[in-house]
Amino acid sequence: MDRSIPHIVIAEREFLIALDAEYLIKSALDCNVTLLRPEQLDEWDATALAGIDLCLLDVPLDATRITARINRLIEARVPLLFTTVADIHARGVEGFEIVPIARKPYDGEALTKLVRGRLRQTPQPQETDQN
Repeated sequence: MDRSIPHIVIAEREFLIALDAEYLIKSALDCNVTLLRPEQLDEWDATALAGIDLCLLDVPLDATRITARINRLIEARVPLLFTTVADIHARGVEGFEIVPIARKPYDGEALTKLVRGRLRQTPQPQETDQN
């Protein structure tokens, strides 16, 4: 995978919703996108998690079911953006209020703005004077 462009993981239970997010993001950004079910993230080792520049993670109505997964991603320093259709999470997920929420159905502009704001910042090479 080309590490010069961001790698975004969309962990979503509904495949068509994941495809919609992928389309909206790739229409606005040059990036690699991986689609998977949220539980598949549990199988990724530390090296694989380190290669994620942003993870869009679907939050179910009962967010306590994924608390361990969220904590693991945070410990691995994976930038997160929660996605949800549940009104209960409109102001954030309890215990993780600092992580923004992208509401479904997605508004393309709002989603890409959130994605850009949450992407891992890669260090830019310093310009050197060649003279």
